[in-house]
Amino acid sequence: MALITIPENYEMLPAGLAPICVEDRDSAGRPINLQWIDRGVRQIHQDLCNIVTVLMDDVWAVSGIVNRSVHGLSRKYGDKLGAEPQARVYARAQWEAKDDAAGGRRLRQRLDQSLDELDTKLQNAHLIDSTDYASAYDARLEIEALASTDELRVIIGLHLDGWTWREIGEQLHRNANTVEQKFHRWRSRMRQTSSTPRRLP
Repeated sequence: MALITIPENYEMLPAGLAPICVEDRDSAGRPINLQWIDRGVRQIHQDLCNIVTVLMDDVWAVSGIVNRSVHGLSRKYGDKLGAEPQARVYARAQWEAKDDAAGGRRLRQRLDQSLDELDTKLQNAHLIDSTDYASAYDARLEIEALASTDELRVIIGLHLDGWTWREIGEQLHRNANTVEQKFHRWRSRMRQTSSTPRRLP
C-alpha cells in the first residue's frame, strides 16, 4: 500500500494548509480509482483544507477526512466520476468532517431516514427556536440531505453558510445565475413536495 501526497512539494505549503495523504488501496486491499485523486482532490486542495478547518478547527485532520472520502467514492462509484468529481469529493469530505465534529456517525444515520420523515422535518424547520443551535444544526443537515445530487448538496450547504451566488459559482466553476436557478428550482420542488397530501397506508 502506497501513500499519494497532495501536493508533492508539501514542504512549501503556506500556514493554514496541510498536505493530504491518500492510500492507494482500500481497507480490503483493493486498488482505488486514482482519478478521484487526480480530478477530484488536487484542484481543490485549499478548499478541502478550509472546510475541515472551519468544521473541525484542525487543518491537519484533512488527510484522514479526504482519505475516507476518496475511498468511499471509489468504492461506490468506481470509474463513474461524473462531470464534477471535485464537487463530489468536496461534498463527501464535508459530510465526513461534520460526522467527526459531531462525534461519530449519529448524524449520518439520521440522514438515512425516509424522505417522508425528512419532508415532515422540512415543513417544521421554520418553527425551530433560533437559540436552539443543536436542533437548528440537525435540521440544516437533514434539509441538505434532501438534495438529489452532490453538487446540489454543495450549493445548499454553501448558501446556508452565507456564500453569495457568485462565490458559489466560482467554487463550482459554474455561472452564478445557473447556480442560483438550480437552488430555486430545488426549493420550488421541496415546496410542492411539502404541500402534497400524503396517502394513508
